[in-house]
Amino acid sequence: MDKIGVKFKKLAAWAAVPEYETRGAAGCDICLANQEEIVLYPNEVRSLSTGLAIMIPAGYEGQIRSRAGMAGKGIIVANAPATIDGDHSGDIKVLLLNVTDKPIKILPGQKVAQMVFGPVVQAVFIEEES
Repeated sequence: MDKIGVKFKKLAAWAAVPEYETRGAAGCDICLANQEEIVLYPNEVRSLSTGLAIMIPAGYEGQIRSRAGMAGKGIIVANAPATIDGDHSGDIKVLLLNVTDKPIKILPGQKVAQMVFGPVVQAVFIEEES
């Protein structure tokens, strides 16, 4: 399995470093940088901070995806997969959506999404006459 080095900076002292749950996992789990409980109301979409800034190596991207455990409870990543370009240097945020008809609590340190890294290929657009 190939690996890439991804540098990061904690923007909040209590931010959790992403971790792979198993040796074969494709996505690393990410948590929010909340110190208190967050309540997402039905059909609410909210952009929430992970408290981390990351530097993705040139030629790669990161994608934020829903985590099965959260999706099963009705919390999904609203714009999944959300793309983090290699030149993004700010706070990594997760756009969460509550698709249920009841409020759902997100506890401090709870795993809310996963991040997957992959190579980037850019297209060269060639106009044709016919």
